[in-house]
Amino acid sequence: HLEAPVTGEKTISITVIHSDQTENSFTYDTDAEYLAEVLLENELAEGEQGSYGLFIQTVDGETADDSKQQWWCITKGGEQVNSGADTLLISDGDAFELTLMEGY
Repeated sequence: HLEAPVTGEKTISITVIHSDQTENSFTYDTDAEYLAEVLLENELAEGEQGSYGLFIQTVDGETADDSKQQWWCITKGGEQVNSGADTLLISDGDAFELTLMEGY
């Protein structure tokens, strides 16, 4: 019986692009299957569970402002993804971006 290593099987990077265009990059070692697990367990993002899964409201301390029609857009390598964070499978080496967008 081998002890599991402390680091995860996968290493992913997440770049957060704030409304003022500042960027913060994070790298996580994880065994998680889905992006939402990484965001929540590392407290990078907060949100609520809705009919479409996790609705991300706050990332890296910045909360989307409904009155300004702000929302967090998830992209992977610059391409918009069509699934929510809790159904978005992650693989080793993946690079995601979370960008605060304005207007629906």
